Amino acid sequence: MEENILEIVEKSCRIHRDVIAVKYLSHREIVEKSYGDLWDDIRKTAVILRNNGLCGTHIALVGSSSYEWICAYMAILFTGNTAVPLDANLSAPELHELLNRSGSIALFCGASRKDVITELTDDCPEMNIVFTMEKKVDIEHLEGADSNPQLAILSFEQLRSEITIPDDFAFADQDKDKMCTLMYTSGTTGKSKGVMLSQFNLAQNVENVYVNLEPGVTILSVLPIHHAFCLTMEWMKGISLGATICINDSLLHMLKNMKRFQPVGMLMVPLMVETIYKKLKDVNPLLPKKLVAKEAFGGKLEYIFCGGAYLDPMYVTEFKKYGIDILQGYGMTECAPVICSNNHRYNRPGSVGKLLDNCAVRFVDEEIQVKGTSVMSGYYDMPDETAEAFQDGWLCTGDLGYLDSDGFMYITGRKKNLIILANGENISPEELEGKLSIEPLISEIVITGDGNHLTAHIYPDQDFVDKKHMDAAKTSEKLQKIIDTFNKNQPTYKRISALDIRKEPFEKSSTKKIKRNLV
Repeated sequence: MEENILEIVEKSCRIHRDVIAVKYLSHREIVEKSYGDLWDDIRKTAVILRNNGLCGTHIALVGSSSYEWICAYMAILFTGNTAVPLDANLSAPELHELLNRSGSIALFCGASRKDVITELTDDCPEMNIVFTMEKKVDIEHLEGADSNPQLAILSFEQLRSEITIPDDFAFADQDKDKMCTLMYTSGTTGKSKGVMLSQFNLAQNVENVYVNLEPGVTILSVLPIHHAFCLTMEWMKGISLGATICINDSLLHMLKNMKRFQPVGMLMVPLMVETIYKKLKDVNPLLPKKLVAKEAFGGKLEYIFCGGAYLDPMYVTEFKKYGIDILQGYGMTECAPVICSNNHRYNRPGSVGKLLDNCAVRFVDEEIQVKGTSVMSGYYDMPDETAEAFQDGWLCTGDLGYLDSDGFMYITGRKKNLIILANGENISPEELEGKLSIEPLISEIVITGDGNHLTAHIYPDQDFVDKKHMDAAKTSEKLQKIIDTFNKNQPTYKRISALDIRKEPFEKSSTKKIKRNLV
């Protein structure tokens, strides 16, 4: 078993040198990069970092999923630097704050976020170098960025095209226990925290998650690349298997790209699964389900790895009728990220699978607490928060759950979301939300509690409303009927007594989790 990411990537690139590693769209044409190309470009990027004196420091990445992004990330790790992947959807001031808090002195920045560069001089005085991930750098249009002679703005693509890998090039020995990446939590509540992970943490997660895929099998990447679930389980795990990873250029194009790239597997969050299912239900019910799935998803989709939030087990059962296995897992950034997972050998609807071999778990007042080789060393520059996160050496996940007699994990809710009614009853809102979210009229739902009363905050599915020609009054009437029917099958304390119909979707994190504290 490999102990660092360099060993995993180097081995796969050597064994699968002629296999296509990455596919992506450029000017409406599909570009293909082999594992040989990937290894060469990672090494070229490493030479660029060395030539610019970047060793043993913190380097941030801001941008959407791209071949250049993954080359930069790997090169940062392998040259003894710490990679700081940041959410490209954050505002420039928010990104500047994280650049400062993370101690980053260099930045790889995507073409869509030139606004981040323009204010770097004033907001991030420690920043020395910016590599733009585009063909050409137009300094004249980066107002203010050229006012600081200490800030070098370079074209990553141009530098890479000019680099020759020295004959004696070699990566230095990797310190498997040193922090190699700093991943900031999505921060649905409060200040985001920088999770410190080592190459050993990441490698242990990659090696212990079981995935049965042959080299060259196609995966479509649709989640944000800065997120641990996507970065570790899609990119690092995919590379370790010699998979072909296709980059989805926009969530708006996901279904189109599923037809274009014909993936066998995908990673999704529950909201994506729910959205796709509702679209499948709109198709003529007389058509064979597997034929419908073949037409909608490119004809080869066999499985969807799903994590990040609660998913009603009904979806697992229903997707199976379409010939697609939904394999639910559970984890958190602090665990690099997977703790347990269903897989091709066993898959129990309603559960999030069995613990990885490198994880141990205990329950304290129903809270899941974890130990293992993938668990973080702590939060960067936040000693109080780090101390609070651990209890007797066990990581406190904040999630509630249990193990059944066969070793399958079940998540019952989030500790901080627990609704405690005036009568003493405890309710996990995720459980009720999951049961109601299957309704085609309900696009998004959050349940809150006040005293002895529960309120359902619902954003209706606008496509469904338009299709059925429903006005506001009809929509309200239909939603109330859904709530009334739901209440009949619930104990008194779980019945919803108020309905709040929203005109706008809920605000979400980049991983599509609703920011419940803003409701």
